[in-house]
Amino acid sequence: MDKIRIIHVGLGGWGGNWATHVLPGHPDVEVVGYADISAEKREIMAARLHEPKEKFFPLLDDALTAVDADAVTIAVPVAFHEPVARLALEAGKHVVVEKPFTQTLQQAQGLVDLAESRRLVLAVSQNYRFYPAAQMVADLASRGYFGRVVGGKIDFRRNAVAERSGNINWPHPMLADMAVHHYDLMRMVIGEDPVEVTARSWNPIGSPYREDAAAAMVLTFSGGATISYRGSWVDPGPQTAWGGEWQLDFERASVLWTSRGDQPWQAKRDMVQILRPNAQLEDVALPPYPLHDRAGVLAAFAQTLRTGGEPPFFPSGRANLGTLSTIEAALKSAANGGASVRLDSIV
Repeated sequence: MDKIRIIHVGLGGWGGNWATHVLPGHPDVEVVGYADISAEKREIMAARLHEPKEKFFPLLDDALTAVDADAVTIAVPVAFHEPVARLALEAGKHVVVEKPFTQTLQQAQGLVDLAESRRLVLAVSQNYRFYPAAQMVADLASRGYFGRVVGGKIDFRRNAVAERSGNINWPHPMLADMAVHHYDLMRMVIGEDPVEVTARSWNPIGSPYREDAAAAMVLTFSGGATISYRGSWVDPGPQTAWGGEWQLDFERASVLWTSRGDQPWQAKRDMVQILRPNAQLEDVALPPYPLHDRAGVLAAFAQTLRTGGEPPFFPSGRANLGTLSTIEAALKSAANGGASVRLDSIV
C-alpha cells in the first residue's frame, strides 16, 4: 500500500504541533487536507507549512468532499472528539483521535461499535506507549522474567507555571487530562485493567489552575498488584520526565524506569534499571527507536491498515475503553472524597 492519505483536523496549539512536527516527512502518511474552523489559523499554517491554501478547509465535511483520503487524524478539544470522529467514520474513513478518547465512556463505546460495524480502524493517540523504556518494561512483565507484578509507585512532577502551560483553565487537568497517559501505561506494562480506584485531588495554595492541579491515587489490578500514584502540575521540586518516575515491583526484582522527555529529543530521557535483591542497580540497554511518540502511533496505525492485524501495544479504540473507565472511576472517587470505586460499576 502507498502512503496513507490523511485529512488532519485541528490547527490549534496541539493540533498545530501535529501539523508542524509529526505529519511532515512521516514515512507512512501523506496529508491531503487540513481542517480548522479558524480562518486565521488556516492562513498561518498554510504559510508555515508552505502549502497551498486550497488544502485548508473550515470543516471536515468540506475536506471530505474536496479530497480523496483514507483516514482522519483529530486533534481538537475533547468535547469535539466524538462528533468529529463519528463524522469521519460515517464517511468510511479510518480514524486516529487524540486522548482522552471522548468525554464519556458511552460516547467511546458508540464510536467503537460504529468502527467495528464498518470494519474501520479506530485508534486513540496514546503516544506514551511508543517509547523504548515503556515497551521494554511491558515486555519484561509479559514474559514473567521476574515473576508477577506485585505493586509499584509512580511520581509525576511538573511546574506548569514556569513552563507557561496552556492547560490552566482545562477541566480536571490532572485526573483526566494528564494522568490518562499514566493510567494507559499502567494497563500496558502490567497487562491488566485496574479493578478498583481510590483518588483524592486538590488545588495547592497559590496554584493558578481553575481546577485541581494535584492528585494522589491507589489503583488495584485484577492480579492483585497495587499501584500508588502522585501527580502535580505545580510541583517546584525536581521535574520528572512526562512519563513519570516508576518503580514497578515484581516477585524477584524491581524495575525503575522513566520515559518521554521534552521536545525535540523526547526519547533521550528513557531509562530502565533493574534492582535485584542484595544487588546493585543494573542499567538496561535500550534499542534504537526512531519513530516514537505520535510518529510511533501513526506507524502502528499504518501497519494495521496495511496488514489487517494490530501490532503489539496498538492503542485501538476498544483497547482504550479500559483507560477511559479508569478516568471516570478516578473522577468519581475524587468527587466523593476518596471513596473507593470499582471499575465494574463504571462499565
